[in-house]
Amino acid sequence: MIKRDKKTYADGTVKTQIRVVEAYRPGPGLPPKQRTIKDFGYLEDKEDPKAFMAEAEEFNARYKTENPPGRIEAPGTEKMYGESNRRFNYGFKFLEAIYTSLDIDGFIKQYERSHRFRGDYSLSDIFKFLVVLRLLSPDSKRATCQLKNNFYNMRTDFTLQEVYRSLDYCADFDTELQRHLNERVKQLIGRDLTYAFYDVTNYFFEIDFPEDDDDIRQKGVSKEHRCDPIAAMGLFMDANGLPVSMSIFPGNTGETTTLRPVMKDVKESYGLGRIIVVADKGLNSSKNIDAIVNNKDGFIFSQALRGKKGQRYETELFDENGWVIRSDRYKYKLFDEEYTGHDENGKKVSRKRRILLYWDKADAERARRKREEKLRKAEKALKNNAYAIKHGYEEYTKEELVDKESGEYLENVAKVRSVNREKAEKDAKYDGYFCIITSELDMDERDIRKAYKGLWRIEESFRVMKSDLYARPVFVRNNDHIRAHFLICFVALLVIRVLQRKMGEKPLSAERIARALKAATCRISKNGIVWLDDVGGMIAFRKTVNEKGETVDTLQFSNEDEIALDYRRIQETFGTDFYDVFPKQEVFNKFLKNITVA
Repeated sequence: MIKRDKKTYADGTVKTQIRVVEAYRPGPGLPPKQRTIKDFGYLEDKEDPKAFMAEAEEFNARYKTENPPGRIEAPGTEKMYGESNRRFNYGFKFLEAIYTSLDIDGFIKQYERSHRFRGDYSLSDIFKFLVVLRLLSPDSKRATCQLKNNFYNMRTDFTLQEVYRSLDYCADFDTELQRHLNERVKQLIGRDLTYAFYDVTNYFFEIDFPEDDDDIRQKGVSKEHRCDPIAAMGLFMDANGLPVSMSIFPGNTGETTTLRPVMKDVKESYGLGRIIVVADKGLNSSKNIDAIVNNKDGFIFSQALRGKKGQRYETELFDENGWVIRSDRYKYKLFDEEYTGHDENGKKVSRKRRILLYWDKADAERARRKREEKLRKAEKALKNNAYAIKHGYEEYTKEELVDKESGEYLENVAKVRSVNREKAEKDAKYDGYFCIITSELDMDERDIRKAYKGLWRIEESFRVMKSDLYARPVFVRNNDHIRAHFLICFVALLVIRVLQRKMGEKPLSAERIARALKAATCRISKNGIVWLDDVGGMIAFRKTVNEKGETVDTLQFSNEDEIALDYRRIQETFGTDFYDVFPKQEVFNKFLKNITVA
């Protein structure tokens, strides 16, 4: 309502203050009070008092319409676990906005029409639910479905059996959906495939053995040094840090053999021009290099310096001539070499590539500390006789000493074990040295290192998938369901990466985004008033600027809430500003509808 307050000054002047106010009761049983919604100033100070009052009355009428007073009913007989006491998450709407911008619903509905889908459930509703929950509360499909009634106005009219049946269809449109997503990313953001980063990781299953030879779950070399069957994933990523495509291989597939078929498929499917593949030494093989060069593409690979592969660089590595010394902490050497490759017909051809050798003192110190720790463990193992315990295949091997010439078994001899310090000393020579090889003969040292450094984005994406998206262990069993599971993880990764890119140069981590959005919950009262909970719960630390000019946390608490700050950052990213505690449901729905990607 409009309130007019007369104010008399010392000189006898009287002015009328015009305010729009509303009544509220600060607590049960307390007398009502008024709070100012907007102070319009003094009537006598305005040139046109009539127009001024008309403006105040218009604001008052609009405020009453958009923010009508509400009364929350709380009968004394209300019990826990009732409808009015249930909390619903609405934070998922921010993720849904990114999901919607990728037009995944449109793709799936088109798939349903073209394949004459006859199910009584919605594939698009199930797929969206699984992607959103993979970001907010990752778990098994069974545990995920137990949460399906906890989201505000999300359509979840499906059963667990229907979720499992839908995975067969998800596996079927796996490749086509990835191509669709690539087109949407190109339209919304643009693809930077000057460099295509590729890497392979694996995910374990908590089973003892694969079911048969056709099972994707096979025993292989685990990145996490586990003995469980695994499945391998090859992931392509662009220079913007956005995933391009994902492929799944049986766990016993050699890492180096995954690149060629995937790269060929990606180039053909996505219509790509010349690309430069950036990968670590696990993908560095002569066959991969030949395939890339024969396809008129380029490569930037790291190169092992120890062992047979690195022997050809030992002369240059330890020759003091030719090094460019930047400081006492860094030096490099750049040169070209000729090597023998093979063309499309397997015929030998002479080619050139550029070699970058560099030494970094920080890396050297790190390698030295790791080696010293291994030596300490070796000495301890010898002292405790731990080496006598054999594991794996060694359990069924035996050691016998024989004369090499006669083949006779030697008796009355003992095998003496000791710490191999000679090997440690030999390895120490390589501390801090690193090698990168590339087909790009016009690149200088800075360009090569900058391009290779971008590989951390794909490694960090694997960490996000394994930790934040809980992609492993994998609980589904048949091959189609396994492929569908990883497709869901891939789409979830793309959604979070698009959101982080939208946030700018310093985005929140996937963990902090999920934490803030999970805390955005509300309750619905019987008279249509929405009761929004505070989004928060974790005290923020005070920040300071370190010697490098970086803003870092201190050990002191601040007077702010970290989750609340993160949620505010998300709202600002989407251009929203909604913090009312008791809005009418129509107003709240309007706020959620306006959460879109511009």
